[in-house]
Amino acid sequence: MTPPRYCLFDLDGTLTNPETGIVRSMQHGLSAMGLPEVDHAILRASIGPPLQDVFARLGVEDVDAAVVAYRERFTEVGMYENEVIPGIPAVLEALVADGWTLGVATSKPAVFAEKILEHFQLDGFFTYVAGATLDGARRYKTDVVRHALDVLGAPPEATVMVGDRREDVAGAAECRVRTVAVRWGFGEPDEFTAPEVISVVDTPEALLTVLRETVRPAA
Repeated sequence: MTPPRYCLFDLDGTLTNPETGIVRSMQHGLSAMGLPEVDHAILRASIGPPLQDVFARLGVEDVDAAVVAYRERFTEVGMYENEVIPGIPAVLEALVADGWTLGVATSKPAVFAEKILEHFQLDGFFTYVAGATLDGARRYKTDVVRHALDVLGAPPEATVMVGDRREDVAGAAECRVRTVAVRWGFGEPDEFTAPEVISVVDTPEALLTVLRETVRPAA
């Protein structure tokens, strides 16, 4: 009998490409604070970590107000300026058919993640969507992954995280979960050098192959 297998997917940069909507909403938040426009490349590189931390690093003094402004635009239009990574639906369908239990573990507030997954018809693949809370009390990837494991009843040794940033790798490792890193997101190669990274893949097809070969770590 095949042992239970669980896979947690990051959302931004892993399942979908949200660059346009997130960057434009960040610019909106900065503008609302009276700050000048920031280079697109800098904001693109900021996709992944918690929004509160991103605005703080950009020099915003009233981070809470900037987040409110960001969410005004993001809720109305930004979350839909997004597209599914080609090949991802086929991967999810195959994993479910193979008996995997799938979840999402994202630093984006869960309420937004759920709407995005529903909009792009990906929600049916996932047993649970774990995300940040709107008040930011739960926003770091370690806490999100731990929450997902608790809700799913998933043993860390039977779980794999799939993500595109070092936060995914580090957060999963804190929970004793290994990671498969994907290159089509927003991370740089040096973000995936930790020993907890099983593999770094270039395509969804390669991701499926790696996951199918991964059940439990050697004793």
